This record gives sequence, C-alpha cells and structure tokens, in this order.
Amino acid sequence: MRCKARDMRRLVHHVTWRDIPRLTLRLKGRVWPGHFATHVYPLVRHDTMLPYETLYSLWNAVRSVVARDIPGCAVECGVAKGGSGALIGRALLEFDGNRRMFCFDTFEGLPPPTSGDPDYERAVDWTGKCGGTVEEVDALFRRVGLTNYHLIKGKFQETLSATNTDLISVLHLDGDWYDSTKSCLDNLWDRVAEGGIVQIDDYGAWQGCQRAVDEFFGTRHIDVRLYYVNPTARRLIKYAPASGLSRGLIDSGRASPR
Repeated sequence: MRCKARDMRRLVHHVTWRDIPRLTLRLKGRVWPGHFATHVYPLVRHDTMLPYETLYSLWNAVRSVVARDIPGCAVECGVAKGGSGALIGRALLEFDGNRRMFCFDTFEGLPPPTSGDPDYERAVDWTGKCGGTVEEVDALFRRVGLTNYHLIKGKFQETLSATNTDLISVLHLDGDWYDSTKSCLDNLWDRVAEGGIVQIDDYGAWQGCQRAVDEFFGTRHIDVRLYYVNPTARRLIKYAPASGLSRGLIDSGRASPR
C-alpha cells in the first residue's frame, strides 16, 4: 500500500490539465488492465526508459496506420536497448505482419551533442549513455518473436541517406540532439506516407531536439500542430502539402497541442 501511495504522489506531482489523459491512461492500465497493459507492456518495460503512455502511443500509432490502410514500414531512430523498437515490432506482428521495421542507432550509446544544442553543458554528460549493442537488441527482438526487421549501425548522418526504406507509415524519432534530429527529418520526412504518424520523443526534454523540429518545419513552411503525449514526447500525423497543415493525431479527442 505504501508503494502504491508513493506511485500516486509521483503521478500527480506538477500535473497540468494536459497531463490528465496520460495519467488516466496509466491508472486505467493498473485498475482495469487491457491487452496492452497485460500482454505487451510487460514484454519490454525493463528494456526501455520510455514511460507507459509513450509506449502506448507508439502501439496505437501502428494500430492506427494499419486500420486506415496507410502504406509503409516502421522506422525507429534511436534504439538504445531496444524496448520501444520491440514494442513497435510486436504491434506490427499483431496488426500487419508483412510490414518491415528499420532501426537506426550507433549501438554504442549517444554521440556527443554539438554547438547546435542550446543545453550542450547538460547534454554532454549523456555522451555514451543509453547504449545497447546490436547483439543485445537482436536478442531482445527475437525473444519477443520478431523476424521482419533490420538493425542499421552508425550515425544517422551516414546511414539514413544510404538506406532505402521506401514509404514510412510510423516514424519514431528518439535522437535527443539537434544534429541527430535534424538528420532524421531531413532524410526521412519526405518518405513518410500521407496519413503516416511521426512521434518525437525528446521535443520536451532537450532544447536541441526542439530547435531542430521547429527549424525544419519553419523552413519548409509547414504549419505543424504537435500533440502532447507526455512532458517529453509529441506526435503528429502527416497530411498532404495541399492541406497546408500536418495535424496532430487525436485519440478519442484526448490529445492536447504542444
């Protein structure tokens, strides 16, 4: 009971109105656990730093693009120990086993930030952290039953342009820094299918990531509405340029801007 009380205090600390949906989702997963909470989340929870609602959002993104017949593979940039990639792969396996998944990472931990990161002094302490080897990630993926995936080792600046993913239906960006996030958007945004979903994990965590996202869409003159997943993550759905707006994906009307 004491542990549950501490969990509750942690959940409500510094809560704003836009946190209500994610906290409701967490509590629902504990009180009335469904398929995701019971059968999916436990498979990856110890192999990722991402919280429950971020993982659920990725799961729901795959379910959404399959339900709407949005073509394309899934791509993750920033794999770490592989938990979120394993979850995306499990979702693909459940909803459409024919879709491939591409996972890009150095598999040696985070590269150093650059002068493009306004919070460089804080960011540089994370150099080399959050790492998982190709062998560790491959073992995790196989343990959860995945087969249709590709692990691409190297810096985004070198590997993304050299890898033919074809169309992308779900794109998960977890690159932390300015240069990494910019490389992902420069190389992959045009491959995202109309109606595809992009989730950016570090928009609210690292200033370099936020700067890269804002600069990219500003330069392209795309009016993007990012929707709030939790204090760090945002998501959007890509619409055709003619619509003038790439809008956020709203699940059951519960998402909130920025």
